[in-house]
Amino acid sequence: MFGKVAADVLGLSDIGSVIQPKDYDKVDADDYVMHEDGEKIYFLIKSKSDEYCFTNRALIHLDGTSAASKKRTLRRYDYYKHPISDVSLETAGTVDLDAEIKFKIGSHCYSIDVHKKHIEELKDLYKSLLAIAEICHEPVVLVERQRSTSPSVTKE
Repeated sequence: MFGKVAADVLGLSDIGSVIQPKDYDKVDADDYVMHEDGEKIYFLIKSKSDEYCFTNRALIHLDGTSAASKKRTLRRYDYYKHPISDVSLETAGTVDLDAEIKFKIGSHCYSIDVHKKHIEELKDLYKSLLAIAEICHEPVVLVERQRSTSPSVTKE
């Protein structure tokens, strides 16, 4: 118990690891993926208190209050309802233990610390989030473009 509290105080419990596909069924987030509807996990980050599950449809976040507590809150952000924006990747410095991926999904800001040994996987996640952001933004741009080029309808 003391070790978990000390890790919380030092900020070490928040450093996540990338979970490999063969182990997706061993994490709690897998229970909330809608496999029966064709939803699939593409990327998963797990820390002592949180799980960030990126599927083909949504971000599923199991939010733990601390490494010492078992209480968690489940949040689901479907990409079509909560667009992704402001994606950035902060690589680890010489003495850093972690890299950090930051993004906004809907009105919620995320900053996820991941052990620096997973930097190559984080680069892939970074590119994927940028692609999702672009795809989700395209319909908005097309509608706006259509509105601006359509002739106004007026009654005579």
